[in-house]
Amino acid sequence: MRTILAAVIILAGCSAARAQEALSREEALKAAFRLCSDLPKMLDTPIPTDPDIKRPVGLHADNRGLLVLPESKLGLDAVAKAGPDAVSIGQLWLLKVAPAVEGQPVKPDRLQIVNVSGEKETAAVALCALGVRKGADGRPELLVYGKGKEPLLHIPLTQISEKQENPIEVSAGQQGDGAMLTLKILGKFSASFPVGASE
Repeated sequence: MRTILAAVIILAGCSAARAQEALSREEALKAAFRLCSDLPKMLDTPIPTDPDIKRPVGLHADNRGLLVLPESKLGLDAVAKAGPDAVSIGQLWLLKVAPAVEGQPVKPDRLQIVNVSGEKETAAVALCALGVRKGADGRPELLVYGKGKEPLLHIPLTQISEKQENPIEVSAGQQGDGAMLTLKILGKFSASFPVGASE
């Protein structure tokens, strides 16, 4: 797992590599603060987003990592009332990790890349807007956007019933040469999709 999802070392200013684990609240807030230093780039997404930088969650291990910023004022009505048009639920930031399509990590030219300055260096970080809409079958689905207007992935949402501390929680499990990323939304919905290493 160490080679798949890894630390937001540059973003969070962490000094040592660790096994895959959740970012501490302090690390996640530092990373979110660095990401919002270029607000125009942060808001330049295929669907309009208004991320809440005070409620980030993330994972890290070695020099790879990810951070999720939920949409400000994210509520269940965003999912329950979803129509055919995408509604934002947040942003997914990826460092040396990319969503996988047909078993392969998406190439950087299909991702929105933002250069983010850390304490000692700059990192190229991929920004993916997260949205929901009603799918062709009438059920809600999660959308993961890259650079274009069409989503890279659309994944059916599964209903769950769990208590969670943050609007969106994130976890990952190893799957072959990559990992399966799971997002839990407001304790009521869940979706999983593959990611892989991206240099």
